[in-house]
Amino acid sequence: MGSSQEEGLSCQPSQPDHDAGGHCGPDLEGAGRASATPGPPGLLTSHPPADSDDTDASGPPADLLEGLLLGGGKPSPPSPHPGPFFYVGGNNGAAIISSYCKSKGWQRIRDSRREDYMLKWCEVKSRDSYGSFREGEQLLYQLPNNKLLTTKIGLLSTLRGRAWAMSKASKVSGGTQARLGKDAAAPTLEDLPWTSPGHLRPQRVLRMEEFFPETYRLDLKHEREAFFTLFDETQIWICKPTASNQGKGIFLLRNREEVAALQAKTRSVEDDPIHQKTPFRGPQARVVQRYIQNPLLLDGRKFDVRSYLLIACTTPYMIFFSHGYARLTLSLYDPHSSDLSGHLTNQFMQKKSPLYVLLKEDTVWSMEHLNRYINNTFWKARGLPKDWVFTTLTKRMQQIMAHCFLAAKAKLECKLGYFDLIGCDFLIDDNFKVWLLEMNSNPALHTNCEVLKEVIPGVVIETLDLALETFQKSLRGQKMLPLLSQHRFVLLHNGEADVWPRLGGSCSLRRRLPLPTRQAKSSGPPTPRAPDQPGACRSAPPPLAPQRPQLPGPSPDPDSAHEGEPQALGKEQSGTGDRHPEQEPSPGTAKEERKEPKNARPWGGHPRPTPHTPATLPAFRDL
Repeated sequence: MGSSQEEGLSCQPSQPDHDAGGHCGPDLEGAGRASATPGPPGLLTSHPPADSDDTDASGPPADLLEGLLLGGGKPSPPSPHPGPFFYVGGNNGAAIISSYCKSKGWQRIRDSRREDYMLKWCEVKSRDSYGSFREGEQLLYQLPNNKLLTTKIGLLSTLRGRAWAMSKASKVSGGTQARLGKDAAAPTLEDLPWTSPGHLRPQRVLRMEEFFPETYRLDLKHEREAFFTLFDETQIWICKPTASNQGKGIFLLRNREEVAALQAKTRSVEDDPIHQKTPFRGPQARVVQRYIQNPLLLDGRKFDVRSYLLIACTTPYMIFFSHGYARLTLSLYDPHSSDLSGHLTNQFMQKKSPLYVLLKEDTVWSMEHLNRYINNTFWKARGLPKDWVFTTLTKRMQQIMAHCFLAAKAKLECKLGYFDLIGCDFLIDDNFKVWLLEMNSNPALHTNCEVLKEVIPGVVIETLDLALETFQKSLRGQKMLPLLSQHRFVLLHNGEADVWPRLGGSCSLRRRLPLPTRQAKSSGPPTPRAPDQPGACRSAPPPLAPQRPQLPGPSPDPDSAHEGEPQALGKEQSGTGDRHPEQEPSPGTAKEERKEPKNARPWGGHPRPTPHTPATLPAFRDL
């Protein structure tokens, strides 16, 4: 990757998943059409490619900064001082990001070691970037520990932790229900209705097996042996490296001979003395997953759906969903074929076919195209709701994304300025059941076909718009809603209602309430109070002891093999007694359900950041 050397000491590779192939060149015509930001049409097309003639901002400032201001449509006046600066590492989406930033009058810098940036967008995460990050003053792409969602082992562990927490909550609820009697019985978790995204009311809790294929970790002996014991040749399994992409290292397991070879390989690696020092780096850091052999086919071809989960802000959490596109194979689906290009839909695999150059436009469909096909082919024949793609499928993907975020929420690192865009891949089987296959950090943002030219620029631009707007509102202590830059993205979770302490994270800034709100609470002089200390929060109830879910074979035990990360319990320390962790309080009932002490902090115990002076944040002052 182009940014690997630039970034220095990387803490975890986060290469683009390249579901859209390699760098697509300078065509940004779709950027102007898809821009979610109000402004003159074709705004971004006036800029050259980001990597063609960008000047290094470490030198003297240009007489006239490139581009037009997104809000006003006038050329930027000559800047008496250099900056603000932005840094883009690598080529994944670099042209779109660079054009966006320069249209705001920002200057691109090439030295990844510089710390005076306003925005830093890198393909490869770096410890140095997080160590020097200035909370409340900078925007930094990718959460430091997004691997809780974006690696195979991380996602599996996170979802298992959530399932365990839900099981524990159900038992507590069941005991309470038995004591109260049938007349006073509360609804079970499965009875709770799903509500529209962003509405903080109780939601139906998904069970892991409803949307995630059965999966086992090969780096844990008890899980490995459980899989080897249960395997039979009536079911195909797929083996994946935990942190790879582009189909690299993936293979199918169809018969006893293939499983025996895998078993021998993992045992030989486990006995290797070198492996004892670096267990996570060994080839056994894989998962095996039950292969879905009955996918829904489009003209006989397998497909999946790429959607996006946006973490626009972490203090408070502002989580969004956006549609992406459908990815199809070139060849007809044959479950017995050994050719992986018929099983894996990403374009990195499809490009290996000699027909790709001629047929590549038909390997990516827009969601509108997919919806028309489903309507024409399956609507009446299968008794589906009209526009199934934009109703049932969309709702289900949003449910699954919200579930995954809530499962990881208590452990994600949060600082004002962190944001992330995650690519989520879904498969639909021939029973129209929706499965989550994986979640990808640094999703591919290339535009090498017409559909991607329409979709990707709009996703990137609105990602940056929402990150900037939520950053500014959090900094100033303003309410998040309404969001002027929200267009294609749908709100899944508004963290302004999160009022109880949570474990993990690091939020050292204090977000103050607007002054009129404070004054309205008291007609007399303010009562003196001790100053808040950065990072302070109310003490949380002691966490429940970790417990692994039961698997066939030996009882699993807790582990921390995932790059030194503790297993995610998925249990939010809400301090609400028997409240189920997945139930989000309604804004209208939050005060009724919880009587907070006067010094209680919102956002799960996160301190509110102190607004900075314009001199400290010149770039964000007038956004």
